[in-house]
Amino acid sequence: MYEQDWLHAQTSKFIPLRTDINLGEQWLISMVKGAEKAGITIQYCSSYPRHALQALEIPRVTHARVSSDYTSHIVHKGNQWNIGIASMLADALGIAPFKDVFWSTSNEPGSSYKPSAMESLPDREIVLATLSTDPVGLGDAINYTNIERIMRCCRKDGLILKPDRPITMIDSLIADWAENNGDIQGELYSTQTTINNQIFSIIFASSMRKNYLIYPSMIKAQSGIIWSYENSTDISIFDDTHPLYISSNKCNSSSFCLWYISPLWQFNDADHRQYAFMGELNKWTSVSRQRINSIDINFDQSQTAITIKGSPGEIIPLTVYHTAFGIRSLPCYISPPTGQALMVIQSFHISCTEIN
Repeated sequence: MYEQDWLHAQTSKFIPLRTDINLGEQWLISMVKGAEKAGITIQYCSSYPRHALQALEIPRVTHARVSSDYTSHIVHKGNQWNIGIASMLADALGIAPFKDVFWSTSNEPGSSYKPSAMESLPDREIVLATLSTDPVGLGDAINYTNIERIMRCCRKDGLILKPDRPITMIDSLIADWAENNGDIQGELYSTQTTINNQIFSIIFASSMRKNYLIYPSMIKAQSGIIWSYENSTDISIFDDTHPLYISSNKCNSSSFCLWYISPLWQFNDADHRQYAFMGELNKWTSVSRQRINSIDINFDQSQTAITIKGSPGEIIPLTVYHTAFGIRSLPCYISPPTGQALMVIQSFHISCTEIN
């Protein structure tokens, strides 16, 4: 991939690009011709909306950075991670939004960023980079990468576990700007993964300035169960009569909140037992297409079969909520010959076996 950086400065400071209506288009198209010859894609950086719109005619442009420079965050303490609005435009144009690089460790001595460069919340950086659907860019010094944190974004083989679409601002928060003199009331985002018509949603909140109630219809979510990444054992119902309460005191500028929502299914048995697939609780995207091939509920609703994929020999802890067993986590071994495993959930039993 080739990155064209400083597009804003090149456009605003190079007078011919401001006086010739066709020159900008010619420049970007010439750039893509070079990329086609080299067989590479292009990422725009520090671009104006005009550059992003021009990319509609340039399929080689596959990515665009939607944040400011990371130095504005670690040095000047700006909210460089707040990509929820810019990602909406990128996603609408079919471009993956990039959240710039980040530190996975709070303090990295020897950095050229002086005097007090610090990453206060590495997990917030990593979760948003992961949920952006773009590459997760590590900017650590040698020997300062926090491997445990980073591996929450991906499989053992490094494939990033992503939602179906970039995480973006919830519409109701945007609508509130008009009622608050244009002042944003926080960073409240959502995204989701859909597998066989089953919707698994994620809600993120940080720097909140007012409290909110979030209903499934507000984020096009499926009703079901909800839990926070901090405490997966505290399960609640999430539906039109049980909304999620977003607290500005808890989800403030020095913290972040993250919730996961899974659909709640019911067996066709005498006890009408209910269950939900919670997925990989040790990953930022608990249910993703990079991990789950299919979710098949049989015709008489007596069992659900979930086909899992991964790197050969990988052991994946997958979690299920079941009214008969509570919350149960099972290790799923990925078969080396096929790269797959099968989880079967029944009213009286849960199993996970390799597919040979």
